[in-house]
Amino acid sequence: MIARQMRKLFDASVGEIGITRSQWTTIAVVSGKPGATQREIAEILEMSEASAGRVIDRLCADGMLERRPKEDDRRAHTVWLTPAAAPVLEKLSTLATGHEATVFAGMSADEIDTLERLLGKVYANVTERKGENC
Repeated sequence: MIARQMRKLFDASVGEIGITRSQWTTIAVVSGKPGATQREIAEILEMSEASAGRVIDRLCADGMLERRPKEDDRRAHTVWLTPAAAPVLEKLSTLATGHEATVFAGMSADEIDTLERLLGKVYANVTERKGENC
């Protein structure tokens, strides 16, 4: 419920700069892992390679990403940000900072640390049980 509301809030903001959630998450991944392959990006974003490919294709067409042949495997390509992505990344960073301020309003630094620690435990519990039937 909380995650859905946070996504709606952020989606509305990124929509104003003309990109979708899939596009901004892909840009963020490539920013943090320049030269990642389509497969790596798909794994990080927990989406199919085909879906990641469509998003990457769109961002390449928009001039924000580029594919380059992988040096050790000519069949694979790596994905890189172009200079055109820099202003978008800057806007996304500003939006994210503003949304964090909204989400954590009224909480002390200690409360935020505790929340992050507890959510980390929940995440670890869920990911450890991924293959089990609950």
